[in-house]
Formats: sequence, structure tokens, C-alpha cells
Amino acid sequence: MGLTPYGMGTVPKESVDMNKVKPKNKGSWIMLFIKLIIGVLALPLTYGVTAAFYANFILIKELASSLSYFTWGIGSYVILHLLFYKPTYLYVLGHESVHAGLAWVFGGKIKSFKVSSEGGSIGTDKSNFVIELGPYFIPIYAIIITVIYFVVASSYTINSVLFVFLIGFTLAMHMISTIEVMKIRQPDIVKSGYLFSIVLVYILNIVVISFIFSLIFQAFSMHKFFIDLWSQSKYIYIAVYRQLFF
Repeated sequence: MGLTPYGMGTVPKESVDMNKVKPKNKGSWIMLFIKLIIGVLALPLTYGVTAAFYANFILIKELASSLSYFTWGIGSYVILHLLFYKPTYLYVLGHESVHAGLAWVFGGKIKSFKVSSEGGSIGTDKSNFVIELGPYFIPIYAIIITVIYFVVASSYTINSVLFVFLIGFTLAMHMISTIEVMKIRQPDIVKSGYLFSIVLVYILNIVVISFIFSLIFQAFSMHKFFIDLWSQSKYIYIAVYRQLFF
């Protein structure tokens, strides 16, 4: 099997003129329209996944009292990103590390690994859907912090405030940076499908971090998470349906 490159590339933001990005043919317009519809239809799921995560999060006794710091973590990163500093190198490092890790898990060999603040890439002899898209849906730094907390907390009594803050901070970093990367790498999709990109990234990231929490915290149940996700989302779908047709 030939060498397969994965990476974010070296694409400066100014090289993309969003006003000039247009679908090339009728098929492109149809696909973009479908993605827009999917994005709109999936909006209730963003509420459902958030409510499900919250409902299970507060069941974790050692974390429930620190929930407000989760919001503070998200807000702090948004302010940092918009006004002061974008940790591009850190994000690229995590992004390419996930590519490499997944390639290794699937039996591939890593031929090259390059990271810089301008972009990054890896070369591997393995290729599949999971390796290609994994970095967009796996919040690697939030996972690392969760594992560190579990290891430390298993031996010592520690305050959960910092952990909860960092989870919110790193999730926000991952989601915002991922959306920016998608905007640069796939401007034709984002121009008419930005909503689709945001919704997809958000939902899958919350599902992944919920799965990690379920492995570490006994009180966090994925079965209950999906039941809550469905019940909360169904409520909105039914309400919208009744509003439109009755």
C-alpha cells in the first residue's frame, strides 16, 4: 500500500476568498443544500446532547459542585481565542498525533510526522475513514486531562475545580479550532454548510467525551446518556412539528 499523507497542510487564511467560492456544478449545489437541511434538522440534537451530558455530569458526585467552572472554562478559551492568542501549534500537534495514533491502532506504520504553527502532516501506509476524520471528532486534550485526573484522583484527594475548568477550556479549544480548520480546508462546504460543520463537530465531540467519562466515572452511564439525548431531542422535534402543522 502506498504512502498516505494526512494533515492540515500549510494554508494561510488570506489565501481563501470566501466570496469566490462557488459550487462547480448542479450536483454540488444539491449536496450543499442537503447538508444545510441536515444541519437544520440536527439542531435539536445539539440541545439534546448538551442536556444529556449535563444530566449525567451532575450525577458524578466529585464533579457536580464544580459544574459552573466548566462554563468558565469555555468562556475563558473563547476570550483567549478571539482577543489574545490562538494556540495553533498546540492544536496542530494534537490533530496530527490523533492521525498517527489511529493509524498505529489500525496497524499502520508512521513514515513521517511534521508539526508547525503553519500546519502539519503525517505519512502512513494505512488509510481509512476513522484515521482521516478522527482528529476532528476526538478532543484529545480533554481526554488527556480526564485520564490524568482519574490517575491522580485514584491515589490522592484533589479539588475537582481545576479539572472541570480545563475540560471546558480544552473542549472549547478543540471545537473552535476544528471549525476554523474546516473553514480553511473546505471553504466550498463551509460557505453553504457552516451550520452542518458546527453541528456535526459539536455533537460528536460531546458524544466522545461522554464515552470517556463513562469509562472513568461509574455514575456516568452511556445508556442513560443516549436515553436522555433521545428524550430531550424528541421533545423539541414534537414541539416544532406541532407548531408547524397544527
